[in-house]
Amino acid sequence: MKRKIKLVCLVISVLITLTACSTGEKTALDPKNPVSITLWHYYVGDNKIALEKAVDAFNTSVGSEKGVVVNAVAKGSVMELEKAITDAANGVINAEAMPDLFSCYPDKALEIDALGKLCDLNDYFTEAEKGLYVEEFLNSGRFDGERLLILPIVKSTELLYVNKTAWNEFAAESGLDASKLGTWEGVYAAAQSYYKWTDAQTPATVGDGKSLMGVDSVANYIIIGNKQLGVEVIDGKNQQVVLNREVMKKIFDTYYGGMSLGYFNAVGKFRSDDIKAGDLVAYVGSSSGAAYFPTWIEKDNTQQPIDFLALSYPVFTGGSPDVIQQGAGMSVINSTPAKQEGAAVFLKWFTAEAQNIDFAMTTGYLPVQAGAYENEAFKTSLETLSAGTAADQNIAKVYEIALDQIMERETYASLPFKGSYEVRTTLEKSLTAMGEAGRQNTVVLKEQGMSEAEILAALDLNARFEEWLTVIRSQLDESGIAYIEK
Repeated sequence: MKRKIKLVCLVISVLITLTACSTGEKTALDPKNPVSITLWHYYVGDNKIALEKAVDAFNTSVGSEKGVVVNAVAKGSVMELEKAITDAANGVINAEAMPDLFSCYPDKALEIDALGKLCDLNDYFTEAEKGLYVEEFLNSGRFDGERLLILPIVKSTELLYVNKTAWNEFAAESGLDASKLGTWEGVYAAAQSYYKWTDAQTPATVGDGKSLMGVDSVANYIIIGNKQLGVEVIDGKNQQVVLNREVMKKIFDTYYGGMSLGYFNAVGKFRSDDIKAGDLVAYVGSSSGAAYFPTWIEKDNTQQPIDFLALSYPVFTGGSPDVIQQGAGMSVINSTPAKQEGAAVFLKWFTAEAQNIDFAMTTGYLPVQAGAYENEAFKTSLETLSAGTAADQNIAKVYEIALDQIMERETYASLPFKGSYEVRTTLEKSLTAMGEAGRQNTVVLKEQGMSEAEILAALDLNARFEEWLTVIRSQLDESGIAYIEK
């Protein structure tokens, strides 16, 4: 079913009054004796500022009325936050006490829940209240089919970002249209053409072409590539990994071949850094990173302004147009009735349209309640972004594509199971390492004067693919994670 149909149905749902518990239930909250809620998060920059502003607004309004005071604590990166949560949950010596509320991804929720530490939010949200959320977003926080352990806060998807200025220069010479970037096969062919085009500009030096394409999350590339081609590589339902040789080979050849031959690249910490340095023309990355796409690049020791183009995430030929749905939500710790209810009151307030739109649209995140997309405040925010700075305009362009993907295409988030986070890490690190090794080997082969065809033959993609699978199997065996091959 199209998302647009779902959104229309949800927008006309009855409006829900934000109450601490279901109507008619007794409250554990007392405005005369406010309960203190500690919230751990990983937000930085504009998002951290936006969250702190929201917390202050809550504390002086609904929080004051109902007797809830939220204290937001930044715990650094996602990895630092998750380590702090794990240490606290396991009672590690010198670890801090568990927070009442924390930013959480499904894999971590599964781990903490196994320790009996998470609260089922179904106890604090009515069916009508849950019906206000985009269904797929809410489902990403459900476990065992029913238990709601994570409430979505904001979401994102992945898009194709393009330095439009550099692309137009190349397109004018090559005749390629940006529509060719709609498939991974088209992306690969365009990157190959771009490499040869830039290589020809320095005839005195053979084999110094430039890279067109980059991938921010290699794990997402593998996971959604499998899904597009009909396979769930992380099979949460059966708690196993599915290695479909035909599908994995197509995914491998595109990335490994592209990286080895210089059509793809990854230089800096993030691909947006590579755009800014002029090392790439395009990359796939999160819609929440729109604000970080550069408005200028370093070229000839000067800052040169560039235009921006956002396109839909590429699809493997013959596959379905599935796209990643991602983003941490928030989980509530099992504690006291007052603390649990107080955390739920804050979550209801924070994810309501007015607050959530303001928070989400700081960088390109997507609001989680369906009605937000028809809200005048959302439309006004888009208009304001479109008329703002170059960076603001980039964010507005990203929303146009991201919303289309969410409404018109199938969004996907793999169902977690014990060890599924290690699976993501294994897939990411193993293919990244293979691509880098292939790139280094190609440098040597180029120095020997080999042609592209000779280099590909020498690299032996079939042998390298088998090597990749061997690495994956070995690491899965070491982690005790089940897998099947097809």
